[in-house]
Amino acid sequence: MITIPLLNRIANMGASGNYARVVNRLITSKSLITGILLSALFMMANITPAVSYQIPLSKASRAPLSLFPSHWELLGPFPIGSRELGADPLSAYGGFESLPYDQSATFPSELADDGFVSWKTTETNIDGTVGPIDYANVRWEFNQLAFGWIALHHCTYFRGLFHVPSAGVYLVSMSDVTAFKIDNRPFVGNLYGYTHLTHSAVYLTEGTHTLYVQTVMDIRIFGGSSPPLARFSGQILYVPTSESDPADPDPDFPSSTATAATYGVIAYPHDTLLPEAMDGDLITPYGSVTIMNVNVSHPDDPPATAQSFFDRWVQVIDVTVTNAVDGSEIESRIPVLNSIKLAPGQPYPVPIELTLSDEAAPPKSVDIVLKLVRLDDTNEPFFVRVGEFPIVSRQWGSEAYKITFLDYDGVIQYAMAKPPKRPCSTSKRDRCPVLLALHGSGVEAVSTWWTNAYQQQEEAWVLYPTGRTAWGFDWHGPSHLNIQFALDTLSTLPGVPLHLEDGFRVDKNKLLYSGHSNGGQGAWWLVSHYPDQALAALPAAAYMKIQIYTPYYLRVGDAFADPLLRGILEASIAENDIDMYSANLAGINILARVGGSDDNVPPLHTRRMIRIVNEWARKPNVAHVSEVPAQGHWFDGVMSDPEMQSFLDSHLIPSHDANSSTTNEGVRVPDLPDAFTLSTLNPASTGTKGGIKIFQLEVPFRLGQIRVLRRGNRWILKTTNVRRFGFVDDARRVGVEGWTVDLTEFSGAPIVGPSYVKKDPAEDQWTISTDLLWLSKERHPNTYGPAIHVLSHPFLIVVPSNVADPAMAAAYQQVAQHLAVSWYTYGRGGTQIIRDIDVLDGLTARYNTIVLGGGRDNAWARRREGEGQSQLVRFLPSGGFQISNRKYEGPGVGILFVAPSPTKTRMGVFLAGTDPIGFLRAAWSMPFRTGLMVPDYMVVGDEYGDPSTGWTAGDGAPLGGAGTKGAGGVLAAGYWNNTWDFDSRCGYLK
Repeated sequence: MITIPLLNRIANMGASGNYARVVNRLITSKSLITGILLSALFMMANITPAVSYQIPLSKASRAPLSLFPSHWELLGPFPIGSRELGADPLSAYGGFESLPYDQSATFPSELADDGFVSWKTTETNIDGTVGPIDYANVRWEFNQLAFGWIALHHCTYFRGLFHVPSAGVYLVSMSDVTAFKIDNRPFVGNLYGYTHLTHSAVYLTEGTHTLYVQTVMDIRIFGGSSPPLARFSGQILYVPTSESDPADPDPDFPSSTATAATYGVIAYPHDTLLPEAMDGDLITPYGSVTIMNVNVSHPDDPPATAQSFFDRWVQVIDVTVTNAVDGSEIESRIPVLNSIKLAPGQPYPVPIELTLSDEAAPPKSVDIVLKLVRLDDTNEPFFVRVGEFPIVSRQWGSEAYKITFLDYDGVIQYAMAKPPKRPCSTSKRDRCPVLLALHGSGVEAVSTWWTNAYQQQEEAWVLYPTGRTAWGFDWHGPSHLNIQFALDTLSTLPGVPLHLEDGFRVDKNKLLYSGHSNGGQGAWWLVSHYPDQALAALPAAAYMKIQIYTPYYLRVGDAFADPLLRGILEASIAENDIDMYSANLAGINILARVGGSDDNVPPLHTRRMIRIVNEWARKPNVAHVSEVPAQGHWFDGVMSDPEMQSFLDSHLIPSHDANSSTTNEGVRVPDLPDAFTLSTLNPASTGTKGGIKIFQLEVPFRLGQIRVLRRGNRWILKTTNVRRFGFVDDARRVGVEGWTVDLTEFSGAPIVGPSYVKKDPAEDQWTISTDLLWLSKERHPNTYGPAIHVLSHPFLIVVPSNVADPAMAAAYQQVAQHLAVSWYTYGRGGTQIIRDIDVLDGLTARYNTIVLGGGRDNAWARRREGEGQSQLVRFLPSGGFQISNRKYEGPGVGILFVAPSPTKTRMGVFLAGTDPIGFLRAAWSMPFRTGLMVPDYMVVGDEYGDPSTGWTAGDGAPLGGAGTKGAGGVLAAGYWNNTWDFDSRCGYLK
């Protein structure tokens, strides 16, 4: 019974966590009468029960197919290149959206017999999936005889109708597609079939709507079976808006539905990440809960304006965590200094830090409630109860356990760690080395199947990072940073009993790189890009680079693109070409494992890499292949059979390590060979070799090398396309008494700290540079692109605050949502959306930025142009753009370009267009996946656009031509030089 004294107690609690806990316990009661009485009593006491309970997807998804189309019209298959942007084979005929269904109509496609395909229909399967489609006139295996796997790569267009019974906010998601459209609005797809949040929030009016989907058969995702087995699925989930709404029959929501309408914040319990416990304490203090602001619109809202957009923002201000068993409160806080604000449609994984009192045991389960505030005129606080969650308990010993940590963008991530069997760090020894175990695509690091793939090592930690998601970024960029932060966390010895810490300390600079499949590729990438930390490398079932694994040679746009342009575009992903970096592997022991019958990643990848490495070593048997006959991609013991474990022991146990000596116990990184080479295409993603670090290239994104010959106590360096380099401490350089670089001689050992710079590219004369002023004037590793590198540092999305054109205002708002959802989908990352008038120099010195709009609409872009950014891109009065002496104007033109922050310590990506279509073309070209060819700058127009960029292509060129042409529709592309200017040596202007 609810009494007046109880109401007084609640009123006295105010906005405390206890208030939220009591209110939630009452409001989430299944009794409708209780909810009604509670609401009435709150009104009597003049209290607003501002509690928004999440809409659990497990319940809301009971009827997702009620809105998902059951019948589909489809057209295909058509050719499409691996990870190709901007190509739409149907745009030459008006585009898929405008083509009527006609069984007699045919369209050209080289994949089919006779070269033409026609319309088909299909139904949604009972399990909610669509496909695979049987193409009777396509001989897939025959096509493969000439072109291999890539002959299976294709796209098909689908469209289906669905009826919305009542207007409101809906959550939409499509799995196994890159993008989809509802009517005329594009959304990012859940290409990799992630289980975490991948929804976009959209307001749908009552009536019939069209869902457009373009499926892309990617053999990395669907496999190389013939015929191809591409399929997709989707959800269109209604967000309840009132207790009486007939679209919500779920009896569990009698009170929560009303609060969702008022405050529009939902939680995703399945995305919750919590720490584990061991021996009476939490292993690490960090966790996170994911929420989304679904206040995307309202029936009474005026046409899209900047102000109506900003009025629907909310801010997270506090968290309350209680022991779900006894109700006691656990000390908790949000462990970031910046405010966490959510724009309409924006998801965010809110970080949480837990602290147990000295006498408290870890709880068996916890209940989590967030406190938020509306950022409109009311500034009204409210609460969101996320749910109750168990805390996993572990015991110190042989099993892997979870460590959680704040990753570089302030979002909580995790890794699994398996301790050594015995102490490996004492007063007489170096600290324990680390075996990095990188998982393959689609594998969760927490899976016992994966953590058991490696034996517990005698004297080394095994660290299983996530790379941020099950697919991650192929262990490049954000995934590599995730490894670094996981190593930093492991170095604090989480979970290690206090009395054992001295014996298990970590040396994060002594690493054995290993992994399977995509993780094997990651091991190759790490050892070739960061060789000085390598004890050895043990990649398994690895591919060499994406352009060979899923070949790029049948890309549609290449038929229309200038060869020079194709080279510039490919340079944007070539920094991840392991074969190009294989020179850096000299002196490092490598054993590459592969199944002799692996039809997923064929053994040729491994064999080719071993050949190249041995050629650089000028010795035929330095690197070795362990090829197991008749075995496939995965088999028992692939990472742990006697041969593999023997190799690990030889490099992780000091008594077995050939590099160790009686005078220096502990494992050691290998000695440097008498001659070695440091190669890089991008200093931003390359570490050191022999303690040498390249800071700048003469021509960015052209191959740079430093070849080193060691002759006694002298080093001789010869450079190619290197402008600036330096040295870091390296014990293997002890004893050097003099050295030469090109034609310049230096006495004594190289100096650590200053850089060495070539002042005149025409001459081979080098000088020492002791000041750091060049960092505030020129490009350096923190500001080298290409565009995807903006994700490798915390970034902000900057939206215009005052836009005269409602269509442009709506486009900016939709793209801000798209970018935030994309970052969470592909990187499980969090970002902040801020107004242009709130951007300060201090922010841009700490954050990268993605800036929406040019100088006409965005105040920050306008200011940056006035401060001298015009040597990069000049915004024209017409709304167009100018690079060097070339102007790009007219309808449908968009631009994406990298630019420095005012202090030049960080960088931003600017996205702008002459109109909404041009802006969308640029915005949807922002890469959130690896393998997408986007350099420092790119201008696109009416011959560029595809379903992945939102079907903004239209008919292509109005004066005739072939519709949209992928790379052939790019008007300008390239890389800024070291002083942020256009350079014809690394740029292309059509």
